[in-house]
Amino acid sequence: MKQRRKKFKLSLIVLTLSMICAIAAAQQSTAEVLTNDKVLLMVKAGLPPSVIVAKIKVTKTNFNTNAEELINLQNTRVPTEVINAMVEASSHSSAVSSQVGAGDISKADPNDPASAHDAGIYLYEEPDGIRRMTQLEPSVSKQQKTGGVFTSAMTGGLTKIKFKAALSGRNATLQIVSPRPIFYFYFEVKNAGLSSNSYYATSPNEFVLVKLDMKENTREVIVSQANAFGAQSGTMDKASRPFKVEKLGAGLYRVTPEEELTEGEYGFYNGGGMGGGATVAKIFDFGVKRPR
Repeated sequence: MKQRRKKFKLSLIVLTLSMICAIAAAQQSTAEVLTNDKVLLMVKAGLPPSVIVAKIKVTKTNFNTNAEELINLQNTRVPTEVINAMVEASSHSSAVSSQVGAGDISKADPNDPASAHDAGIYLYEEPDGIRRMTQLEPSVSKQQKTGGVFTSAMTGGLTKIKFKAALSGRNATLQIVSPRPIFYFYFEVKNAGLSSNSYYATSPNEFVLVKLDMKENTREVIVSQANAFGAQSGTMDKASRPFKVEKLGAGLYRVTPEEELTEGEYGFYNGGGMGGGATVAKIFDFGVKRPR
């Protein structure tokens, strides 16, 4: 009986060690990124083409497959099936990158601005020297408010009627301490093409950073106004806050306010993305609250 127990314990230890080794090997394989140079090293080492192709299929890759590099691979006698696998892996990486947004898909750190991220707006912070990125969730205004209707009627339509988008709640869920926060924009569409019939935002310059008026249970911003002589869409200059845009790569931008933001509620607003006026305004909102 004791002998069986010993054998069972030994088998359990062996099984546990095997699982640990397998997990460690999987993590190492996941962290590894194959490049052109690493493929050349495997070819020069005499590894069979089938082994190299299998390695490419199960490992993250960051290949350069432009015309000049393909010619160089051919001249260094890299087997054709290996080159085909590299091109296929590179094409797949480009497709995945376009689906998830911008950034380097070979990097997997969600708190690294250079890594690939789902399309959206992210706040970048370094509390205690530790990088942290938080995605801004948009708030959708399904409530439209008007102002100046009575005055406009009394003046025969000379005074403008103001249309406001109203977000529920007095404060945004995300509250920021820094008066000059850093944001990163990741876009699915990575070029501002002129041939598309559909509207897609491709740059932070299509957004406006606005300060919202805080009411008892809502936050509001003027999105359009009109009188008897015509209408004007877009937020008013009084609510807008200027910001600096730096392009870091295809579809990837760094955005910072040009001036320190005072305490209050803010949001990035894209008027072009509205599908029916202020009633469906989408605002990526946040608040600035100084530490006491």
